[in-house]
Parts: sequence; structure tokens; C-alpha cells
Amino acid sequence: MNPKHYEFEAYYRVLCRNLIKENMKKGNLLQLREVSYYLEELLQMGYDILAEEKVQLIEWLKHLLHLKFIENIITNHFVKNVEEVILHNESWVQVIGEHRKEFYGPFLNKEDYQLSLEVFSMGEKQLWNRAKPFQSFQCHYFSQNWRATIVHESLSCHNVSKLFLRAQKNERFPLSSFGLTEGQEQFINDCIIQKKNILVCGATGSGKTSFLKSLTDLIPEREHIITLEDASEINPKSPFSTQLLASPEQGKTLVDYCHYALRMRPDRIILGEVRSDEVIPFLLSINTGHGGMMASLHANSAIDAIHRLCLLFQIYSQKTTVNYPEVLKIVCQGVDFIFHLENKRVTNILQIKGCEGMTPFYEVWN
Repeated sequence: MNPKHYEFEAYYRVLCRNLIKENMKKGNLLQLREVSYYLEELLQMGYDILAEEKVQLIEWLKHLLHLKFIENIITNHFVKNVEEVILHNESWVQVIGEHRKEFYGPFLNKEDYQLSLEVFSMGEKQLWNRAKPFQSFQCHYFSQNWRATIVHESLSCHNVSKLFLRAQKNERFPLSSFGLTEGQEQFINDCIIQKKNILVCGATGSGKTSFLKSLTDLIPEREHIITLEDASEINPKSPFSTQLLASPEQGKTLVDYCHYALRMRPDRIILGEVRSDEVIPFLLSINTGHGGMMASLHANSAIDAIHRLCLLFQIYSQKTTVNYPEVLKIVCQGVDFIFHLENKRVTNILQIKGCEGMTPFYEVWN
């Protein structure tokens, strides 16, 4: 590329950035074809740009407006069963599947990288800036559904924004795929039929949601299932299901949905994940005669899940002060079984028998 070409390329990139920013301020997303029109217009001015250089500029625009470099990585590099894609900065992308792989760009410069994430969040109708530095939402990119989590540079000591894309797959797995014996599978079937209250726990990526989905497949199909989630992941196969997706808006939180669900004649209520104040209506519901309830929870072990529920209840119980033994009694009276998972395998099954003081009583099922 001769000096005239460098001059054109620099001018074109500046023009495109300014057009995108101006349209974003107006609340409009500039489409690729609209920016391309300006390229064609500039070519009429007499710049003798080569076809391959034009292609490179178009590719740069696709990276900027559509995160094309992520699709290129997923398509052109063999990463089996992609579970998560992490954009660490403008140069490094990490792809996690059966194996963890790192890819180095540079795909965009730092300014373009930040702009690409702003375009991405705006395209998904997410308010993301210094005032709202953390957002988590569902999106559809590269012919796949993802749970996107985006962190603003203002939260980082290195002033770098990050994007996390976790794959949401519709694939469902038989109980045998979780390392269970035939006896354990039959035991779990019996728990579902008897409408036992079940908690599924484990670390991030341990297979909690996949196992919860497999449990819902065992529910008799004529029962009315209500699922309460931040993201649509469980998707019961039964036609008699009601799915409510939560958001931060007033009246649309998981706490609100827990209250709504009780007025919708549920046979089962499934809470995607217990993380904050939804723990209170959930635990109170299972202690007032509602059977067959299920939920997932982050915890290091099945026993830790009991104490984590108690801790969350105490933290978010603002109106009344409930001491720990009382909360433990609520948990141990309401939860029947806890399943702990590691690496998508069930490693521990506890049947909760009750408690005395600060001590829970349980039986381990092997």
C-alpha cells in the first residue's frame, strides 16, 4: 500500500468511527451496509484503492460492528463443544470447551475494541456505561444463544472492558450421563414422582443447570411447571409449563415471580438459581406445603449448600431478625435432597433429615 492508500485508510477509519458514535448518540445503530456506502462514495473521489485493501476495511468494519473475529475463531479453529468465550482485551480471546484455547489478535486496536463492545451492548438494548458498568443478558450471535456478561473498563484497574459469552445449549442429557448408577437413577425418579424438594449445587460450570433440566424431563407431563429464571435455560419439554424471565425492573424480579407463581396454581416451581433475596420466598414456600420444588445454588459441597442457604436468608431478611438455628430449621424442614455436582457428575447425594440447634442431620446416598 502506497502513502496515498495509508492516507485513505486512516481517513476512512476515522470517518466510520465518527459515524458510528454520532448515530449511537442519537440512539441509532449504523448498519454495515450503510457504512459501506460511504466507502463506495469515497472511492468515487479518485482514490486508487486495491480490491484486497477494500476487503480488509470491510472485514475491520465487521469486527467493529458485529464482533466478526469471534465467529472466525469459533468457525476456523477446532474447539469442541464451546462453552464460553472470553474477550480479555483487544488482543486476547479465550475459548473454553473440552479444551481451553487462547487466540492472539490484534483483532482491533484499544479504541475500536471499546467501541465494538458499546455497539454490541446498544444492539442488545442494554444501557452500559460508567453509571451502569455491569450487565448480564441473553443474546443470539453466530447462530447460537449465549448468556452475555459485560464489564465496563471503569471497573478495571487496567481500564479494559471484558465480555463473557456463555453458550446456552438446548441439548438435554439422560441421568446416566451424570455418572449415576442404575439404582441412583431409579431413586431419583422416585424422588421426582414423590414431589420431593430438591436443591442442586456445585461450582460454576459443574453442570447444575444441565442436571436440573434432566430432572424436569422426569416430571409427569400433565403437571403445571413454573420456571423462574434470569435467563431461559431450563425450558421444560412439557406443554403445561409457564416460564418467567426476570429483570431488574420493578415487578419483574425473581422475588416478585416467586410470589406470582404461588397464585398460578403450580404443581412444581423451579427456581433457576438462588443468589439473593429470592431465597426468602423460596424457602417459605417449601415450608408451607409446596412440594416438588427445585433450585440450583453455588456451593462447594452439599453440606455447604445448607449453610449457604441459611446465610443468604439471614443477609436478605431485613424486616425481621431470624437467628441461625431458626433459619437452619426452616432449611432442613423444607429441603428433602441435595445433589452436588463436579465436572458434570453427581458426586454427593444428601437426604436432609432435620436438625438440632446448629447441627443438620442427613443421610448420604451412594
